[in-house]
Amino acid sequence: MKNLAKLIVISVVGLAGLFVFLGSVDLSRMGSVVLAKVAINPTPTPAPPETNTNAATPTTPSSGDKSIPKTFTLAKDSVSEYGEVAFDHDSHAFKNYSPDGKSVMGCVQCHHTDQPKSALKPPLVTSERDVVMTLETWKASPQKVNNCRTCHFQDGNVPDGKTMPQGIYASGAKSTTVDMTNQEAYHRNCNACHDAAFKLRPELKSKPGFATTKDCTVCHKTN
Repeated sequence: MKNLAKLIVISVVGLAGLFVFLGSVDLSRMGSVVLAKVAINPTPTPAPPETNTNAATPTTPSSGDKSIPKTFTLAKDSVSEYGEVAFDHDSHAFKNYSPDGKSVMGCVQCHHTDQPKSALKPPLVTSERDVVMTLETWKASPQKVNNCRTCHFQDGNVPDGKTMPQGIYASGAKSTTVDMTNQEAYHRNCNACHDAAFKLRPELKSKPGFATTKDCTVCHKTN
């Protein structure tokens, strides 16, 4: 009887050991299979976006932005009692804004330095281009367009090493030399053109926003 009990205990222990052995073999095989799958089929790495090596690389001229502002502010930070002026560049550049209203004004009407020296008329003396600037020549050139304050500084604010341009102020038979400040340059160019337009087309007086030399507050936003 004792021998039978011992035999049963030995058999149970043996079977338990066999199950443990077989279980460890199966687990190791399963682990090997999983590792093998990971090695064969690794987690895919997203492919980089396709690039067209034949596509032209966009270039921007190195010396300036080639965008055209639709509007901007003249006399910004003005110390004048009349303050700043909102300017519609899009209309002045692309609509029939010549004094007679029959054509588009040339760029050099305002950007007077952007033309050959041979094309300058007194009192203009500064030339910065070898050809007259038009929309087409501007697009083809890397040269930027300087703003008015590049040369015409605010009164009393001339940078070191710079000189304020000079102009002639005529009053009757007398003429005097004046500083062509930022304000003076704007008034001469804008007012002269508006006055000429009003002389040719008096009906412009009723157009909202149109002003002549005497209508300061139509253009100026008072401080």
